[in-house]
Amino acid sequence: MNENNDQIEITEDMIYSCFAAASLSDESRETAESFVDVEEYENQVMYPEFARWAEKAGYPKLASLFRKVAGEEKLHAVWLRELYDDIGTPSRGEDTQRAIDALQTIQKNCDDLIRLNPDGVVEKALKVAISVEAREATDIYPRFRDQALERGDQATADVYQRVVDSETEHMIWFQSALSDLQSGRMAVA
Repeated sequence: MNENNDQIEITEDMIYSCFAAASLSDESRETAESFVDVEEYENQVMYPEFARWAEKAGYPKLASLFRKVAGEEKLHAVWLRELYDDIGTPSRGEDTQRAIDALQTIQKNCDDLIRLNPDGVVEKALKVAISVEAREATDIYPRFRDQALERGDQATADVYQRVVDSETEHMIWFQSALSDLQSGRMAVA
């Protein structure tokens, strides 16, 4: 609790801990499995929860944006599954499980905080989404692409490049939404 105004405080760092990073492995298949695990987590857990927060805060269009990005995260996993058709359900990565646990901890207090400070929660979720998408677009997935290129696997490199392009687009969408929120241009339902 914040002693000055008795509001529950959920920080960006707490929300950022809900981000799971896919891991680069010496084995292309293990890299692909980690990628699928993380993209499916973002599709099934992280972005749907951010959408729920936006909806509860009175921002249905932002909730729709989070759901749209969640759907595209699933599509990323589908693209890679087309190359590794026998991938099945990858084992849950340690980082993904840590992110799930962090999100569950936040959920316990989040509904109260949304009631007390809806814009604060939404702003923090957007800032985290921007950071997540930027990290994937500029660091994590370019390394996956480059690993595939080093191995002469153009098909896999092409998929990772499509994902880099998509994650860049997500980052831009979230930056625009944050700008709209901060300027008061985002419509409240």
